[in-house]
Amino acid sequence: MYVLTPEGRLSKYFYGISYSPTDMRFGLVEASHNKTGSAVDQLLLFCYHFDPHTAKYTGLVVSMVRAAAAATVLLLGGFVFMMLRREKRQKHARPE
Repeated sequence: MYVLTPEGRLSKYFYGISYSPTDMRFGLVEASHNKTGSAVDQLLLFCYHFDPHTAKYTGLVVSMVRAAAAATVLLLGGFVFMMLRREKRQKHARPE
């Protein structure tokens, strides 16, 4: 399935024989250069991006949330490690 811009240039190519209605709608909105898309479509297009390897729209926000979660886990792990090290040093520094 080919999706063309109003000028006749190829905008998207969907592989296979079955197409998700959501992917088709996003593809048409992108191809039309926002001429047929509503404000809701623009918000959804901000949250999704087209992956040419899978020929589908994927959640950009989901990827961003996963990256933020991984960074949070690393930061909290580092904080706990530093606090445990600090506590151990303080125990050894003062005799009981």
